[in-house]
Amino acid sequence: MTRIIFVSLVVIVYLIYAAFKYKDTWKKLRLGQLAGTVLTFIVIISIAGVTLFYGSRYITAAVSSSIGAFIIQFFAVMIIIAAAGLIFMAIVSKITNGIIPLQRQQGYSQTPRRDTKHKS
Repeated sequence: MTRIIFVSLVVIVYLIYAAFKYKDTWKKLRLGQLAGTVLTFIVIISIAGVTLFYGSRYITAAVSSSIGAFIIQFFAVMIIIAAAGLIFMAIVSKITNGIIPLQRQQGYSQTPRRDTKHKS
């Protein structure tokens, strides 16, 4: 029960963080798009959580080694998180007509680039 409360709090804190960080983007969305985005996030997180919980138990029950079970769980988590992120972005992109899949801004590196050409 404690894990459920902890995970719920983490999701709520992340939603609040995203709301403040991307408030200009949220203002561009209509109410239906905003509700669809939040609902999609909650559904994807729920499905991924259930899949991780029950799927990892089912798969690791067949493995007798605790190290092998850990390795399988690690890769399962990576695959499920990647799949959940891709599915979320695909759905939200359609809901928001392309507003949400934010592109990362190309920043300048901290160290200046040196010219490698030699003058003759």
